[in-house]
This record gives sequence, C-alpha cells and structure tokens, in this order.
Amino acid sequence: LSLLQIWITRLVGSILGENRKVSSSTKDACFASAVECLQQISTTFTPADKLKVIQQTFEEISQNVLETLQEDFLWSMDDLFPVFLYVVLRARIRNLGSEVHLIEDLMDPYLQHGEQGIMFTTLKACYYQIQHEKLT
Repeated sequence: LSLLQIWITRLVGSILGENRKVSSSTKDACFASAVECLQQISTTFTPADKLKVIQQTFEEISQNVLETLQEDFLWSMDDLFPVFLYVVLRARIRNLGSEVHLIEDLMDPYLQHGEQGIMFTTLKACYYQIQHEKLT
C-alpha cells in the first residue's frame, strides 16, 4: 500500500469510527461525487468555469464528510490536502497539467487571493505533488 492509501484508509476509518473495518468498496465509494465533479474540469472551457468546478469539488468533499459525521466539521489544510489529492488522483484527469496552466495563465488576477484562488492553489499543489511522486 502506498502512503496515500494508508492515509485514506485511516481517514475513512476515523470518519466512520475506529472500530469499523474499512472495505475496499467503501474506499472506492468515498468522495465519488467529488471525483465525478472534478472530472468535469476537462469539459469546461473558460478559466472561470474551471474554477467553479474546483470550488464545487471542494463543496462535494465537505458535503460527503458532513453527511458521514452528521455534524459540522472545520477543515484544516493538513486534513484537506490529502483528501483533495486523493480526489485528484481518482479523477484521473488526462491533461491535468494543461488544465492547471490554462487556468493560471488566463484567470482574472483578482481571483488569486480569494476562495477560488486558494482552491486553485491547492489543485496546483496536488499536481506538483503528483509530478514529484512519479519521479521518485
């Protein structure tokens, strides 16, 4: 198992309760709606629409956790980044680098410091993490 798979297993276990065994079908179902949402980034054309897809993906992740925990949950980046990385990996976006560069080159500069900018920066960090992992 990779480090990410171990982390996801532990995360899902902590969300479902430590005493429950996490099956592979549960791991596959985790964040499925977020994965499907992120896959739409390839079918949108403008940077603004691509940023909306990223934002909707984060909202899907939060909704999944909220439904599972049945209570409000405040994300820290330490918790959110590995989950978002998992979603990005599961989405298997064929030209992720091109999508990232298109958004970066053409997005409105005022968006960089807002909520969508932070979410986009997280996607970029995931992309660079994936690139680094492939080289090692």
